[in-house]
Amino acid sequence: MRDTTLWQDFRAYVLHSGNTLNKLIAINVAVFILFGTLYVVLLIFGVSETIHDKLDLYLQFPSSFIEFLHKPWSIVTYQFMHAGLGHIFFNMLVFLFAGRIFREYLGDKKLLAVYLLGGAAGALMFMFGYNVLPFLKNSNGEILGASASIMAILVAVGTLLPRYTVYLFFLGAVRLVYIVLFLVVIDFLSIGFTNTGGSIAHLGGSLFGYVYIVLLQRGTDIGAWLTKLIDGIAGLFKKKSSVKLYSYNDVPLRAKPVRPGRISQDEVDKILDKIAQSGYESLTQREKDILFRASKED
Repeated sequence: MRDTTLWQDFRAYVLHSGNTLNKLIAINVAVFILFGTLYVVLLIFGVSETIHDKLDLYLQFPSSFIEFLHKPWSIVTYQFMHAGLGHIFFNMLVFLFAGRIFREYLGDKKLLAVYLLGGAAGALMFMFGYNVLPFLKNSNGEILGASASIMAILVAVGTLLPRYTVYLFFLGAVRLVYIVLFLVVIDFLSIGFTNTGGSIAHLGGSLFGYVYIVLLQRGTDIGAWLTKLIDGIAGLFKKKSSVKLYSYNDVPLRAKPVRPGRISQDEVDKILDKIAQSGYESLTQREKDILFRASKED
C-alpha cells in the first residue's frame, strides 16, 4: 500500500472532504502560520517590524466607524487572525468541539453562516460598546480572533441541545448548557478588566448564536441569505454542463416507492452523509422512510 503524503492528506481531509469545519480551522491555522512566518522573517533580516504591524492593523476590526468605512473587509478578516499560539490553540480546540456537534445536527452550510455572521455580530457589538458605553467612549481599539464566531457556534449548540452532556476532567458529566452559561457569565464579568473589547465581542457572538437557534426553531433561518450568496458565488466558478442530467430524485415520489427487502448499508451511509452535509431537514420523505426502516432492522 502506497503511503500518502502530507499534501494528499490535506487534500483528502480539508479540500475535498466537504467538511466546512475542517476548512475553517485550516484557514485559521494557515493565516496564523503565514503571519507568524512573516514576523520571523522580518525579525531575522532586521527589516522594520512596522510592516508586519501595519498589515495586522489593516485586517483587524476597528472600534471607529469611520475607520471601518475605510476597510470594510475587516469585519470578515479579523475572524481569521490570532494574537499568539495560546490564542489560536484554545480557540480551535473549542471550535473543534462545538463545531462537530453543530455540524452533526445542522450541517455545513449553517455552520459557515453562523461562523461568519456570529463574528460580524461580535464586531458590531464591539464597535457599539466603544462608541456608546461611557467608560469606553473616548478610547479606541481593534480586535482580532475567531472567539466571537466560535461563541456563536457554541451558544447555538447549547441552545439547540440544552440536555447534551459532555464529560470534563474532575467534574464528570456536565450538561453543555451549563458550560455555555459559565463562559457567557465570565465574558460579562470581564468587561472593564482584561480584554474588554474581546469580551464585548464574545457577548455579541453569543447573542447571535442564541437568536439564530430560537428563530430557526420557529421556522426562520436568518443566515439563509448568506448561504444563498455564497452558493451563488461558488456557482460562478463551477463548469456548467450543456447536457441535462436527471437524477433519481427528479422522479416524482409516487413513482419511486421504498424498495421492499433489506436496506443496504450503502443507502444508509449516503443518507447519513447528506445529513452531515446539509442537516436532517434536507432529507426527502423517501430518505426519512429508509432511515426509519433501517433503524428497525437487526
